[in-house]
Amino acid sequence: MRGIYRLTSLAVGAVLVAGVLTACGDDGATIQADAQTGNRKIRIAAPFISTMNSAVLYAQGNGIFAKYNIETEFIEINGAGGLQATLGGSTDMAITSSVNPVAALEQGQEFPIVAQIGNGFPESVLVTADAWKQSGLTDASPLKDKMAFLAGKAWGVSSPQGSSSYMAKYMFQLAGLSDKDFKINSLGSATGTLAALKSKKVVAGSMGSPYPQVAEAEGYAKLFINVSGGEVPELTNTLTSVVAVTPQFYQNNKQLIADFKKALGEAQKLVYENSSVVDEWIYTNHFKGSPKEAVLAGVNDQREGGAIAKTPDVDPAAAERLVNFMKATGQPVPDDWRKIFVDITA
Repeated sequence: MRGIYRLTSLAVGAVLVAGVLTACGDDGATIQADAQTGNRKIRIAAPFISTMNSAVLYAQGNGIFAKYNIETEFIEINGAGGLQATLGGSTDMAITSSVNPVAALEQGQEFPIVAQIGNGFPESVLVTADAWKQSGLTDASPLKDKMAFLAGKAWGVSSPQGSSSYMAKYMFQLAGLSDKDFKINSLGSATGTLAALKSKKVVAGSMGSPYPQVAEAEGYAKLFINVSGGEVPELTNTLTSVVAVTPQFYQNNKQLIADFKKALGEAQKLVYENSSVVDEWIYTNHFKGSPKEAVLAGVNDQREGGAIAKTPDVDPAAAERLVNFMKATGQPVPDDWRKIFVDITA
C-alpha cells in the first residue's frame, strides 16, 4: 500500500491477552506547561493511520490542539498495547478499541474513557476479485447471502482478539449461521491481510477504511460488506474507538483533558461540516500516493455511516450497544462497566 504514512513506532511487549496489565513506573503526574511555549505535551498511543482518526489528526496538523496550549505526539501501538504503554509511562493517552478498557476492567485494571473517536465499526469486509465473480452476488445482496458465501472460507484479520474477529462472528450470528463458520486467519496487520488477499491465500479480509477502497481501486479485491458505511444496521451507533487514560492521569490532569476534548470536538465538527477541506488535508498529509478517489470514498463511507464520532462526549446509547455486542460475542463484561465511562458517570 504505497503512500500511507505511518506514525512514530514504539515496541510494546505486553498486551492484554491474559492476566492483569501491570504498571511499570508511571504515576500519572500532572503535565506541566513548558516555561517558554506554555504548551502541555501529550504522548498518545494510536493504531495505524486510519481515516477513522481524521479529527484527531486534523486537530494536530492544523493548530487546533495548539490553540489550547496542547502539543501532541502520536506513537504507533496496536491493540491493547496502547493501554500497557500508558501504565508503563511511555504514553499519556491511548486511542484504542473500546473493548480493551472494558476487558481490562474485567481483569481488575481501570482505564477511564475520556472521549470517543469512533461510533461505528471502522472495518469493512473485502473479498478477492475472483471470489466476487464466483459469488454471483451484488452490492445489494442481503447480509445472510453474503455471510453464507463466506462460511468456511479463509478470512484474514489482524488479530484473533481484535474487533474485526468479533465483528465477523457477530455477523455470522446476525445471518442465522454459527460463528463456527468463521475460518479465521490471523495475519498480524492490515498490511498482512491485504498481502494475503492479493496472493489469494485468503478469500476474505476485514480492515478499516480507506484500505478496502484502495484495494478495490487497485483491482485485486472487492468491497463486499460496507460495515463502516452503515450496511449492517446492528453495527451502527456502537462505541468502537475511544481515548483512555490511567486513573492517576485522569485525577491529575482534568483541565488538560477538558481542553483536549474541546479541541477534539472542534475538529470532529469540521470533519462533518467542512469535510472537503479536512478530507483533502488528510489525503495530502497521510495517504498521498494512494488512489485519491478511493481514499476519499473510504472516509466518506465512515462519515455517512456515522462511524466517525461527531462529538467527544461518549454517547450512552452507543456504550450500551458496545456492551451488548461484547456479550453477544462471548466477551466478559463486568457489572460495573459504566464506572470507566466518565461522561456517563459524571
